[in-house]
Amino acid sequence: MSVYDNSILAFIKVIETNANLLTPPDWDNLNQLANQLPDDDIENISDQLENWLKESASRQEIFQRYQEQREGLTEAEIRDFPEIGVGGSKSPTPANQPSPAAKDMIINSIIRHSPPSTPQTNPANPQGSN
Repeated sequence: MSVYDNSILAFIKVIETNANLLTPPDWDNLNQLANQLPDDDIENISDQLENWLKESASRQEIFQRYQEQREGLTEAEIRDFPEIGVGGSKSPTPANQPSPAAKDMIINSIIRHSPPSTPQTNPANPQGSN
């Protein structure tokens, strides 16, 4: 696994285990970022995720946990994580099934761990009720 794969794995694990550290605006921003990530550029995805963690003071604690997670990945975690890169790396996914892409894995993790949306109320009738 490359350093970029490890960074993406660490990011996913931190989102899964520390979801409560992100504010609702952070979740909204993360959803927007995830949908804009490139489909097949692992290095770019890794860099964008790390930059996103560093760009806001509200994310400093989760950034610290991300760094700790990235440095503390075990061989078993790395071995069990599917290959998410391109360029000739062999995927443990069976030949008749597509390998999950990094972007899809990140989006799925965000969807599974983001807080439920606040129900929207109907806007007040500007003309008043009759």
